[in-house]
Amino acid sequence: MTRLHKRTAAFARGFFTYLEGEGVRSAVLHGGENGFEEELSDVDFAVSDIDFLRLPALIQAYCAGRGWRLCQILRHETTASFFVCSAIDDPACAVALDACSDYQRNGTLFMEAEELLAGRERLGWGGYRLATATELRYRFAKAAAKGKDTIACAAEFARYPEECRAQCEMWLRDEWGHALTSWDPAGVNAALTAFHSQCNARPSIFSKAGIKRIFARILEPTGLVVIAGTDQYGMTATRLEEVFGHLYFRRCIRAPRWRILLFKDLVCTSMIILPEIGKMGTHLIPARCLHRVDPIQESSVQEQALAAFLHDRLTLS
Repeated sequence: MTRLHKRTAAFARGFFTYLEGEGVRSAVLHGGENGFEEELSDVDFAVSDIDFLRLPALIQAYCAGRGWRLCQILRHETTASFFVCSAIDDPACAVALDACSDYQRNGTLFMEAEELLAGRERLGWGGYRLATATELRYRFAKAAAKGKDTIACAAEFARYPEECRAQCEMWLRDEWGHALTSWDPAGVNAALTAFHSQCNARPSIFSKAGIKRIFARILEPTGLVVIAGTDQYGMTATRLEEVFGHLYFRRCIRAPRWRILLFKDLVCTSMIILPEIGKMGTHLIPARCLHRVDPIQESSVQEQALAAFLHDRLTLS
């Protein structure tokens, strides 16, 4: 295991221990049995509805005590947020804490927070995971919502105990009206296909919470315009994409100049890298969404400055 993996694993384990110490019940939604000692990007977990509201302050405090910082909060559902944290001395050493209370996708509620947390099972390193039967229901719902590969899903589901699969069959029948005839690829495919059709109604978009989330993203975009300079622009852009593109932003865009249409990408959490920008663009782009790389600084210092910029705009919001 590399030094970077050791750091991210220790950060993730320590975080869940910290939550328990703060009176927050949490459960890792999938994985975590080995203490996150592998290549780690994001960690999915659940907390109660009340504790979900406390997470921004709790994560800020935990990061501050570990020599890390919180750089992005991406609210991707009304009940889910993606918290990007990174080491102060190395922004490439990053972990995303992907938290939910109720588990929903595209506005379709699959499992409430208390259902996810019921019967959670303690892991060897001190954190908690979902109960095995609960995990199977969660994985089935996620596979349906994301349209995952049927053969891979069937192989995964076959590893769960028979009693857990029986509970999942009952849940699908009683809660969703689907009959799972078998756990082979054909049976799983039929159930996932039928289930998937219920995941696209998006009723929460028109709810009060859904509208509030959308307006918040428009008023305070989570994207960023980075002015990289014309000198070695390509090399600088590549380096910034390698460090910040995998977690901090949904995608990276290189553009020769600022265009009004790029506002949409700012709202959609893109990192837009330009060589230079004119005065009009400077006036149009919110100050919290515009960062200029200092060409005199070393590359590591430039990266730390960009991460600090993201952290500061969160604390000032």
